[in-house]
Amino acid sequence: MKANKVTKYLYLILSLSSLFLLMGLTTLLWWFIAPRLEDIYELLRPISLTLLRLFFIVLMIGTGSVMLTSIFEKNFLIAKFAVNLYNIIMYPITIFLGSIIGFSREKIRESYIHVNNSFIKAIKQRFHPKEILILLPHCLQNNECKIRVSNDIYNCGKCGKCDIGDLIYIADKYKVSIAIANGGTLARRIVLKFKPKFILAVACDRDLVSGVQDVFPIPVYGILNIRPEGPCFNTRVDLEKLDATLKNIIYEEER
Repeated sequence: MKANKVTKYLYLILSLSSLFLLMGLTTLLWWFIAPRLEDIYELLRPISLTLLRLFFIVLMIGTGSVMLTSIFEKNFLIAKFAVNLYNIIMYPITIFLGSIIGFSREKIRESYIHVNNSFIKAIKQRFHPKEILILLPHCLQNNECKIRVSNDIYNCGKCGKCDIGDLIYIADKYKVSIAIANGGTLARRIVLKFKPKFILAVACDRDLVSGVQDVFPIPVYGILNIRPEGPCFNTRVDLEKLDATLKNIIYEEER
């Protein structure tokens, strides 16, 4: 739990730093063009400065609510779209700033996923089982397995060499949909097919981040896969965490 908090704070700190950098650059740009604005119309300079200050105030209030929501996992947000708007604007800037400072993209993406999950916990929205989709990567399947499960996960022989059999058991226990995607294109097709209102996704940091952004506004709770043999090869998943997440997201009377 402590490790997750440290990881989460990385993105929050970098995004806040990115915000101050963005504000500084915007102010510098205004300073350069302000004399020209005054030449165009005498009151244009003070009006633009007032609007810029109001924009910064709104931005800081919004950022503060986003930060508090993520840290305490309680909903301090006026509107849900504020989280997504914040991440859409700040994520690429945060990646850029973090790379300059020396943080790997992988670490920043992992932190982003923890922040995204904290927002979902804060909102505390519940769903019916039929509205939920568990979306898995094909690399969870044992490399030596000859059965094709990407077309239909229920083709799995449940031999125990990978986690897919246990994942099917969990999906059946909660009566939720489950599928495997072997790429972003297929993942989008699966989402269109099932039309879920909530996605519980297992993948690497890169695929989770792109997935969260691709399927917006559908909420996605991301679980990073475990890679004992390296990326994209015989990966595993924390089954207890996945089970607990499902239990907390489904309406109590339907568990």
